[in-house]
Amino acid sequence: MSALRVPFEEASSIQPETVFTVFGLSITNAMLLGTIVTILLAVLCIYTSRRLRLKPSRFQLIIERLTFSFHSLTRNILGTEAAADAMLPLIGTLFLFFGISNIIALIPGLGSFTYNGVALFRTPTNDFNMTFSVALAMIVLTHVASLRTFGVFGHLGKFFKFKEVYLGFKQGFGPGMLSIVDFIIGLLDIVSELAKVFSLSLRLFGNMFAGEILAAVLLGAFAIAVPTIWLGMNLFVGILQAMVFGALTAAYYGLAIQKTEETA
Repeated sequence: MSALRVPFEEASSIQPETVFTVFGLSITNAMLLGTIVTILLAVLCIYTSRRLRLKPSRFQLIIERLTFSFHSLTRNILGTEAAADAMLPLIGTLFLFFGISNIIALIPGLGSFTYNGVALFRTPTNDFNMTFSVALAMIVLTHVASLRTFGVFGHLGKFFKFKEVYLGFKQGFGPGMLSIVDFIIGLLDIVSELAKVFSLSLRLFGNMFAGEILAAVLLGAFAIAVPTIWLGMNLFVGILQAMVFGALTAAYYGLAIQKTEETA
């Protein structure tokens, strides 16, 4: 039971703890575990690519089935095979990284390693800095994709609808007033884009942080049966949240490159 115990004070700290500094850069326990997850993924990719055979092994069959599932999910969201092929590496990487990051801290005893009185490892997704930076990068990616699809003026035209206002008043006063409403909605879409960053990051961070808090309480207050059930639920939620993050990224990408009847 002691190997599974997570100190409540550590689990309830919103900010990750600094383990050491390198040239003035603070290295936190969340960064350390995130780096380990990245290395594990890199090793897995190298190992898998070198073990590919025409007659697949059981491990290769699992990887192929997982890849097919990612591709099917992405195709269902984006609607086309070409878009799914383009987004599959990113969506697959997001799912694997967040999936492993969400559940790796459930390994018994991992939280017991300390350095200078500070926990050495912390769930990477339990650090808002990490979830926010990845979410911001994904939203920026959708805007880059929109720029490549529609061009600079076409992309900006989604938010600043001066042309629609001009065409509206050209048709009459009524259509002109409606075009002003549409113009205001376009400006509100800018706020919506910013909200996407916080929505993606806070959803993942909030679920992981709350999960660790409740796990710490259960591990400290109840017998081993209840925490075991809760750890199983954390495992399910961790994988589910990774899938949700990847699916929403694909959906935002699809909306960014989707052509309306006017631009098609």
